[in-house]
Amino acid sequence: MMMMRTGCLIIIVMIFLFCFDPPYSAAATRKGSESLVSNNRSRVIVVDLDVNGRKAIEIANFAVSEHNKGFNTRYLELSKILSCKKIYKRFDRAYFYSLQLLAYDGFYTKMYLARVAYVASFFKSSYYLLRFELIPNPHQQ
Repeated sequence: MMMMRTGCLIIIVMIFLFCFDPPYSAAATRKGSESLVSNNRSRVIVVDLDVNGRKAIEIANFAVSEHNKGFNTRYLELSKILSCKKIYKRFDRAYFYSLQLLAYDGFYTKMYLARVAYVASFFKSSYYLLRFELIPNPHQQ
């Protein structure tokens, strides 16, 4: 009888965790500004991270190294991080990072936009490069 009550309690707690919003208190306590974008269907919290912080540098280095592995282009070298945003989405178990960075390709320093996903699971947590693209310079014709 005791085992059945414990099993029911565990199932109720799991349903509660998966059906309701995850606690975003970690986002609220981080340094940086926070904005909430919401409509009827989705809820997104965007947190500006410190560009000189360990996490932002780690993610930028990951994005540049993955770009260098995957494409037959010039080897890029990270010069500077311009902005780093952490994006929380409702009901997602992943965080998304959006970075604007400067990278040196051997001849010029160009601005790039990188999108990285961080997926945390019970057994393994890892980063995935979603997008890495050149931002066109508005001063060039």
